[in-house]
Amino acid sequence: MALGTSSKRYAKALISYGIDQGKLDLLFNEINSLINTLEGSEDLMNFISNPTISKDIKGNVLNQLTDTSMPNISILVNLLSANNRIDMLLEVCKDFINQYNEKNNIVEVTITAPIEISDELENTIEKYLSSIKAGTIKLTKKKDKALIAGFTLDLDNTRLDASVKKRLEKMQKQLKTTS
Repeated sequence: MALGTSSKRYAKALISYGIDQGKLDLLFNEINSLINTLEGSEDLMNFISNPTISKDIKGNVLNQLTDTSMPNISILVNLLSANNRIDMLLEVCKDFINQYNEKNNIVEVTITAPIEISDELENTIEKYLSSIKAGTIKLTKKKDKALIAGFTLDLDNTRLDASVKKRLEKMQKQLKTTS
């Protein structure tokens, strides 16, 4: 069974659990915190993916890490640990967020620009996206000076790249092929 299929099944089970327990929104917040923790620590990700460390040790460490700040996460950690799938934790969390957003009709959009985006421009972007996409728009702004000018917009696994960096890369590629 593919890793993506397994992580989606675990995420679906976690969504069902959250609905049954009336804790879906609480789980969503805790899963977001866990994703930030995992993505922010390369050492923790290496620990989780290390095959020489037992599933019990990984489960215990993760339970201690999440015990006070994310008490509802232990059900997921214990389930993945019991099935020796703790290495899938980040993927399951991301699939949970995707399924939660789909269930609640939330559209995640990320806009990346080399400068800070003004509130006025953010509102304009949200209005435009609302006109082409049904659901609640959740806009995340990122700053990346490497884009030089312009922006990138990530929506539904699609990237619109209107940056100067991309145009320069295309020009460079064309110059190399014609030379």
